[in-house]
Amino acid sequence: MLIRRLGLGATVAALFTLGVLDLVQHYGTRPFVAMVLSAVRVAPLFFYRRRPVAAWVAVLAAAALTAGVSEPVSRSEPWPWAVTNVMAVTAVAGMVASLGRRNLSLTMFGILAGGYLVLAFWPGGGDNWATGVVVVVTSGIAMIVGDFVHGRSRMAAELVRERQVSATERELRSVVEERARIARELHDVVAHHMSMITVQAETARFRHRDLPPEAVTEFAEIANVARTSLSELRGLLSALRDDGADPNRTPQPTLADVPALVDRITAAGTPVTLTLTAETADLPQIVQLAAYRIVQEGLSNVVRHAGKARTWVDIVRSEEALHLEVTNERPTPQPSPATDARTHSHSQGQGQGHGLTGLRERATLLGGTFEVDHPAGGWRLRASLPL
Repeated sequence: MLIRRLGLGATVAALFTLGVLDLVQHYGTRPFVAMVLSAVRVAPLFFYRRRPVAAWVAVLAAAALTAGVSEPVSRSEPWPWAVTNVMAVTAVAGMVASLGRRNLSLTMFGILAGGYLVLAFWPGGGDNWATGVVVVVTSGIAMIVGDFVHGRSRMAAELVRERQVSATERELRSVVEERARIARELHDVVAHHMSMITVQAETARFRHRDLPPEAVTEFAEIANVARTSLSELRGLLSALRDDGADPNRTPQPTLADVPALVDRITAAGTPVTLTLTAETADLPQIVQLAAYRIVQEGLSNVVRHAGKARTWVDIVRSEEALHLEVTNERPTPQPSPATDARTHSHSQGQGQGHGLTGLRERATLLGGTFEVDHPAGGWRLRASLPL
C-alpha cells in the first residue's frame, strides 16, 4: 500500500512538472494557465480506482482542453497531442488496466482508436496523424502492461490465500492426528482397567466362598459387561490406528520412566538436571502418560534446537495439580546433522507426535494449561495437569 501511494505520488509530481514546462516552453502558455491545465490532466489519477470511467473521460477532456487553449510555438511541435497529453492519457490507461477492468480498457481503447481515425480522415486533420498513432500505441502498451501487473498481483494474492488455507488445514490435520494418537495411548490405560474389572469380577466367587447367589450373578454380569466394553475398545483402537501401522505392544510410559529418559538425553550430549519433588506413583496413569510425553517432547525440542545447552526438568506435585517445567539456557551453536540425528533418535522414542501442538492438546484434554516462553534467551515449556 505504501509503495503504491509513493509511486502514484511520484507519477503525479512528474507529470505535473513536465506538463507545466512543456506547455510554457513549447506552446507559449502562460505559467498560471499551464499549471491549471497540468493539474486538470493529473487529477484523474487520484480517483481512477473508485471511478475508472470518470477518470478516462476526465483525462481525455483535459487533453482536448489543453489542445484547444494552447498553440505550438513552431510547426515541429506535436499537436493536438502534446507530449504531456500523451503521457497523461497513457498513465491513466495503464492505471485503469491494472484494476483488472479488461472490458473497460478494451472499450476505451476502441473509442481512442476510433476517435483517432475520425480525426485522421477529417479535412485538415491528417497533417498531424503521427501524434495520434503515438497516443494509441502507447495507451495500448500501457493497457497490456497494466493488465499483466493485475494478473501477477491476483496470482500472488491467490497464492498467499492458498498458503494460508494450507497452513490452517495442516494445523487442523495435526490436531486431529495428535488427538487420535492420544486416544490410542489412552486406550491402553483404559483397557488395563477394564481388564482388571473383568478379572476381579470373574474371580470374586472363588475368592469369596460365602457369596450369595444374587451377588455371584451380579459379578458375572459385571464381568460380561466389562468384556463387551473391552471388545468395543479394541474395535475403536482399530479405527484409530493408521492404515498399515503395527500395534504398539510396549507398555505406556509413566513418570517412573522419566529418570531413564533423562539419562539417555544426558548420555547423548545434552546435560539435563531432573528435579522430582514428590511421590507420583499413585497418580492416575492418564496423567502420568501425559506428563511423560510432555517432558519427552520438551527434551526433544532442546536436542533439536538448542544442541548441548544445559537443561532443567522440574516436576512438582501440589494438592490440585502436577506442574511440569522444561527449561534450557541460551542455545549453543547448532549441532552437526550427524549429532542431531543421533540425539534425535535417543530422545524421540517411538511414536512421537506433532511437537507443541501435541503437548497443548494433551494438557487441554486433561483440563490443564500449557505455555511456552523464552527466559534469558533460552526456552521454557510449562504445563499444569489437574489431579
